[in-house]
Amino acid sequence: MVGRARERREAIAVVTETLRTNLVPVESFATLASTPEPPLDELALAMAGELREVDADGALAQLDALAAELTPAAGGGPDAEVEALRELLAHRHGFSGDREEYDHPDNSMLDLVLERRKGLPILLSTVYVEVARRAGIAVAGVGLPGHFVVAHFGHSPPLLFDPFGDGALLEPQPLELRPSGAHETVVRMLNNLVGSYRRRADLTRAIRAAELRLELPLGEDAARTAFEADLLSLRARLN
Repeated sequence: MVGRARERREAIAVVTETLRTNLVPVESFATLASTPEPPLDELALAMAGELREVDADGALAQLDALAAELTPAAGGGPDAEVEALRELLAHRHGFSGDREEYDHPDNSMLDLVLERRKGLPILLSTVYVEVARRAGIAVAGVGLPGHFVVAHFGHSPPLLFDPFGDGALLEPQPLELRPSGAHETVVRMLNNLVGSYRRRADLTRAIRAAELRLELPLGEDAARTAFEADLLSLRARLN
């Protein structure tokens, strides 16, 4: 089992190195944030790149390589597509939630989640969504109260599954579900990072993450007001 897992990782690495030479560089966070419907993977990587050094091309190539394994399952119907996606990422490649250091900043960085195979629910969901999109399977991230999961909306009711919980299928929800857009998803990622950096007294990065939130279209004046007040509070702690 360990030997096969190592062989799969080595095969992914070979494909990744081949693909990354053909990638277009990721746009800046400011450019993507102002785009009406930016690619979620690129926006998440650009966000990470504002806080630390990121190999965005390598991360995108890893997503491409994973998608190449999933593509044969596309078109098999919602149930078969979801099962293939869960089997590929949770079981074959071992993507799972990090329960030991749940709020560590690394768990909010798409490139590191791809490398480490663990992260927060919203980042693992992003991996599922982006791998599926490349393979031609339409799933979307869904924000639930206190959690973030993935749904296949080609089924009625939508098929819900939990990337943090090894891809486990979830019971249908009594509330109306809607896909989470890229801007909305990355705002939630930044909320996590502001809190994570604040708890670690890393005020420089907490402030930068708080600034990035305000570059995104927030929709509601109340949200912008709250984020502006939070940024001012963080900046005051530097004095």
